[in-house]
Amino acid sequence: MTLTRKRTKMVCIRLSDDEFRKLHEACATIGARSISDLARDAMNSVVAQGGYADLPDDDICVRLEDLNRRMTLMQKELLRLSSIVGEAHE
Repeated sequence: MTLTRKRTKMVCIRLSDDEFRKLHEACATIGARSISDLARDAMNSVVAQGGYADLPDDDICVRLEDLNRRMTLMQKELLRLSSIVGEAHE
């Protein structure tokens, strides 16, 4: 006899038609009863693996490089805007 805990919380997400179709197909392929079961299993898997802390170092490096690139662009834009504002007050 399987004991299941009563589920009282709900998480809602929006999907495109294509995302929904792909998830529905994945359910049929792996034998999940529903997209909810598939999503629940996937989220529980992420939690069981320690969340995103287990990303390969390469993934973390790529994300850090992207963040650094974006911050550099923001700094340049801030300097550009500061010079425009400074010229307007002269």
